[in-house]
Amino acid sequence: MVEVAPGGERLKIPVWKYLLFMFLIALLTLGILWYLLSSNYGASNSYLETLRRYFSFLSTYHPKMQPEDDFENSLRIHCFERDDAKKFRLFVSVTDKDGSPMKVINPNEISIKVTDSSGQNLSASIIRVRPLHMYTEWAAPISFSSVMDNSASMFKKDLTAIETNYSELINQISLPVTAAVVKFNTSVHDILELSTDRQEIIDALQKRVTLANTALFDGIDRGIEKIQSRPHLRFIILTTDGNDNSSMATLDSVIKRCQMHNVPIFVFGFGWLDVTKLKQLSESTDGFYSYVPDSSNLDDWFIKLGQIINNVQVVEFTASSDMNQPGTVELEVQSGGQTFKRIRTWN
Repeated sequence: MVEVAPGGERLKIPVWKYLLFMFLIALLTLGILWYLLSSNYGASNSYLETLRRYFSFLSTYHPKMQPEDDFENSLRIHCFERDDAKKFRLFVSVTDKDGSPMKVINPNEISIKVTDSSGQNLSASIIRVRPLHMYTEWAAPISFSSVMDNSASMFKKDLTAIETNYSELINQISLPVTAAVVKFNTSVHDILELSTDRQEIIDALQKRVTLANTALFDGIDRGIEKIQSRPHLRFIILTTDGNDNSSMATLDSVIKRCQMHNVPIFVFGFGWLDVTKLKQLSESTDGFYSYVPDSSNLDDWFIKLGQIINNVQVVEFTASSDMNQPGTVELEVQSGGQTFKRIRTWN
């Protein structure tokens, strides 16, 4: 039997119990948001992606949202290029414990092993190693696609930070550059076709499109398309704060295409997102990866990347058989008391 208070009496709830109840509800709601916004599901859901921008201040306190990169003590084989019959080039970067690039590498500090697609050793022999900037006879030593996220989770300050740092990077690169600008939201937008005009490139970086979902892999796919037939060093610079939720292309398909066309991806991630796929993009394509929760702190990483680009080394070598692409390349560099090793496979 349930007793009901007479109509003239009011039900009394202690204030402290009411406040405690509201506090627990708020804590539960915050916990759910905390999980969703930092999970794969939250980063891939268009509605939660929109909400994430309003909780960016929490990234300072989230244990998974700490700055990181893979610039230190690294060897990367960015590109392979056929020069002539049985003569080839590798475009490589070597960085020290501070993430600074090595500016000079002597041929006697490098050992190389090259196999064809069947695994047969091609008896590779190094001819010489020179910095890319010494190839002054090349009209276009560097080509890249700027692939930029313009999804709904982006704040104005994010866009401004990226545009400012990108502009400084363009001016920092000392070699002639050819660049295209691609931006993506729900779809992909061609902002600028390949251009050698630095001011035109900077202006294109600052053009904005309507913020919407995240067609990340479609954006990368378009970036590859712009530069895949360009000579010498080519790469993608990717800036994003979210995971894909609007693409036809997939992670595996863009990685395979990058490997086929020797296009490394230099990744700049920030905000609340799952970094696993960003690491896969850079590692599988022999690029570099950095994650900065707050986009206003991107400047240090852009400066590092500019230094690396300016000091890419070109390893010239011969092989016993001609080829358009190797099966594997094993490279070892011994310099400054350190040994760096890298194996790259072409599928």
